[in-house]
Order: sequence, then structure tokens, then C-alpha cells
Amino acid sequence: MRYSVKIVGFLFTAWLISSCYKEPNFSLNPKIDFDNIKKEIRIDQFTGSNKDSVIVTIDFQDGDGDLGLDETEKAIAQQNDDFNYLIKSFRRKNGNFVEFTPLVPLSGYFPKLKNDDRIGPIEGILSYTIEFPHPFTPKRDTVKFEVQIKDRSGNLSNSVETAEVILNQF
Repeated sequence: MRYSVKIVGFLFTAWLISSCYKEPNFSLNPKIDFDNIKKEIRIDQFTGSNKDSVIVTIDFQDGDGDLGLDETEKAIAQQNDDFNYLIKSFRRKNGNFVEFTPLVPLSGYFPKLKNDDRIGPIEGILSYTIEFPHPFTPKRDTVKFEVQIKDRSGNLSNSVETAEVILNQF
């Protein structure tokens, strides 16, 4: 009798806790917010020269959780430069930021963020690294970026702007 009361009490508590959880209701279009940008100076393994690694971090939400690409999807996307992490770059020139096109695209790919294929909301943070070798970067180059992501269904997120960062300071 004592055990059945404990079991009923445990089941009631479990039911009560689970009924309080409500799955978030996010849009099917991804939503992003700028979190932070930081720069680390590293040594380029091929040239031995310094490079700036700029890490852009965003917060994301997606209603159906179809963010990121597996290796097969990435291979197909690469054939068409169909990036899922989209970056526009801006350089300070005469006190104003103007868009510039680097020699190598800064846009790229991020991996699949859910291990299963179940449809459902997902949220978290996503960090993306952009590298700027010093020999190819103007001294004290002040830049900022506009970021957008795309899900596997082709839905684009809103765009966010990063804070500015100074490259090649040393």
C-alpha cells in the first residue's frame, strides 16, 4: 500500500511537471539576433604569418528546426555557391561604411543543428569564423558585417548587423 501511494505521487508529480512545459511557437522563417563579435590573432599554418580570426555569434530561433546542412546537402550547395550563412562585408572609408567584395567569399556553411529529422522548434547560438590573413588585409582596417541565415527549405532569416572590429592592428 505504501509503495502504491509513492508511485501514484511520483506519477502525479511527473504529469504535473510535463504539463507545464509548452513547446515554443517560432516562425518557420529563422529569426536571428546579433550576440557578439570577437577577434583572435592566430598564426596561419600555411604561410606562418599572422591572421585575424573574427568570430561572429548570433542567437537563432526556427519553428521547424531545419537549420544547417549535412555533408551531402553541403556538397550539392557548394556546386552552386548556395550558402546557408550569408555575409555582406562593410569597410570604413572616409568615416562611412561602404560594402566591399572580398577576393574570397565570406559566406559559407554551417552544419545540421538537429540530429534527428523531426519537425519542431529549435533555438540556440551559432558561431561562425571568418579569417583575414594580415598580408592581404589593409592595416587597421575597420569592418563590420551584415549576417543572415537560410534554412533547408530556403527560408531566409532577418538580417543583423555586427559591431565593428579593427583588423591587422599589429
